[in-house]
Amino acid sequence: MSAAHTTPPADGPRVGLEHLLARPGQAAGWGRTGLLTNPSGVTGDLTPAAVALARAGLIPERLFGPEHGVDGSGAPGEAPELERDAASGLPTTVLYHLSAGETARRLAGLDTLIVDLQDVGVRFYTYVSTVRDVLRAARLRPLRIVILDRPNPLGFTVEGPLLDPAFESYVGISAQLPLRHGLTIGEVTRVLAAAEDVPVQVIPTDAPDGWHPQRPWVPPSPNLPDLDATALYPAGALVEALDASEGRGTALPFRLFGAPGLDAQALAARLNALNLGVTARPAHFTPTTSKHAGQRCAGVHLHRTGPAGDLLPLGLALLTALEEQGAARNADWLQKLLGVPSGDLPATPGAALHAAAAWQDAARAHARTLRPHHLYAR
Repeated sequence: MSAAHTTPPADGPRVGLEHLLARPGQAAGWGRTGLLTNPSGVTGDLTPAAVALARAGLIPERLFGPEHGVDGSGAPGEAPELERDAASGLPTTVLYHLSAGETARRLAGLDTLIVDLQDVGVRFYTYVSTVRDVLRAARLRPLRIVILDRPNPLGFTVEGPLLDPAFESYVGISAQLPLRHGLTIGEVTRVLAAAEDVPVQVIPTDAPDGWHPQRPWVPPSPNLPDLDATALYPAGALVEALDASEGRGTALPFRLFGAPGLDAQALAARLNALNLGVTARPAHFTPTTSKHAGQRCAGVHLHRTGPAGDLLPLGLALLTALEEQGAARNADWLQKLLGVPSGDLPATPGAALHAAAAWQDAARAHARTLRPHHLYAR
């Protein structure tokens, strides 16, 4: 395949992968390389990163996968091990929720780890957690870390809350990152690398603020099939902390929300009265997997009515409106997702929106301290 088929059109924005393919001499001295990637690591014509790199003469020795695995087939919390990657024929290994020592062991024999993953801009999305693990492994053995940067599809908007260190977990790895951090994966890695005192190299992306219409969307994980789901994900994912469905197991993950026995009409009216940038349509659905699988649920289908603005108020209003109808809260998981004590979240949408305002102010003030790690103008 010619070089023209491994990069996007000349007038389209390039991601870090394509900048490396255009100038493969940047890899001189990288030695034995591995590639941490999944289906979202592709060129503009959808060539997998491992295949495109090999065609450019940069053949990884092994592929590594985050949550959901190298091929993206794993369910939430899963990372299936595959013997070989079907597209490239390369051997594969999973790097998900491991200790620094085990991560270092799996990376043994490499001089450089290249990372090409599509992040989605929120603290609890675990691809940045795996990158943190890789940085810690690099403290245990010599390893160059190279990030092939990609745009933040949610843009540079920052939202709270900030993470209370008491609630650090695999979905909340750093108090430096607001809930919606407004950074590309390359910039997040610079923040984490500074904390770990590990050097990192980032090959920049073009058009980092939001998603460019010329680029195809490849789901970075199974329940983010398109940009609409991704745009609502920071809000809708908070419903994971309830016994209500967040739409997993339906065709509309993070757009359908509900549970058996709820009043769909009343829930939609409650949310629509708050003017949160969406229209809530009463809906009934039956998930095939996850919460309430095989049960008829009543709830709402959220439709965005304009550009994505603040998403935290929507998430908190949705969560508390579901609680008003009887959905039960998993306090431990909510604390991990939000990063603050569960009791700090009021019980009604109006009070929750008041709390959100203070969290937003704190997050945006904190974001100014991250400016030294920015790669792109704001």
